[in-house]
Amino acid sequence: MEITEKTVVSLRYIMKNKKGEELENTFSGPAVQYLHGSGKILPQLESLLTGLKTGDKKEITVEIPDTFHFDVRIDDIRMATPEEIQAGNPITIAENACGPGCCC
Repeated sequence: MEITEKTVVSLRYIMKNKKGEELENTFSGPAVQYLHGSGKILPQLESLLTGLKTGDKKEITVEIPDTFHFDVRIDDIRMATPEEIQAGNPITIAENACGPGCCC
């Protein structure tokens, strides 16, 4: 599956400024999730992620008032549920939140 509008994307990234200083690194923690096409991340970044597939890695440079470099790895992509589309972001269900016998 590839990243398109209305997909939930799980990714990890390292973000650096134009001097190469590391500002954020999500590789040691859980993947970051977002709903593609919801406008919750930088539009330039979202555009450059479109079309990538699970397992893809990409170096991305985004220029907003400053320049930022991202080393991105796509962990997972899935279709968003109607509830996630309505909410504008992924919905996380806590383990065992539904009770015994739940299959969600």
